[in-house]
Amino acid sequence: MVVVWMVACASAPARIPSASATPVVRPTTIAPGVSVAPSELVLPPYTVSTSNPLPPGVSAATVVKDVVIDDLIENAALERNDPALLAYSDVGGVLAVDQRQISANKSTGLRLLSIDDAVSNMALGRQADPNNAAAQIAVVVRGVETTKQRSNANKPRTSVENFKVQIWLLWSTTADRYLQCDVSTLS
Repeated sequence: MVVVWMVACASAPARIPSASATPVVRPTTIAPGVSVAPSELVLPPYTVSTSNPLPPGVSAATVVKDVVIDDLIENAALERNDPALLAYSDVGGVLAVDQRQISANKSTGLRLLSIDDAVSNMALGRQADPNNAAAQIAVVVRGVETTKQRSNANKPRTSVENFKVQIWLLWSTTADRYLQCDVSTLS
């Protein structure tokens, strides 16, 4: 036994690797070809209506998460002029509006270089979409949108706008989450 202790004590000291000063953050894929930092998926503050609560079995956190993901995918589609990406964020009226926006941007030479939506809060509840009775989940989203765009060979221009919109959502069995189906600007 003494020999084992002597051998153990006589061996070279173990090398402990130093800690990495910068942890590696892996992006999360939210649609084909669209990856975002996990920090972009942090849920903004939200409330649920007590007078018009969400339908039974609907998770408020899931709805908020899906609205955040839909917005990120939609912005990527607009920035890339890629209408195919919209199928992962939009259906119905919202899909048609965004497809027309991409088409108009292409025809006029407008290039959206970046779109950043900073959502300050969301309010969720049950309210039928006036354009689609199947959509019963409504979300009022408030925040600030910063858009950087360039028209043809012009110098890039940045605009910052406050927004308040109401978005209606439908469950998509294909995407396995809620997608935006209609939107209305609120004052």
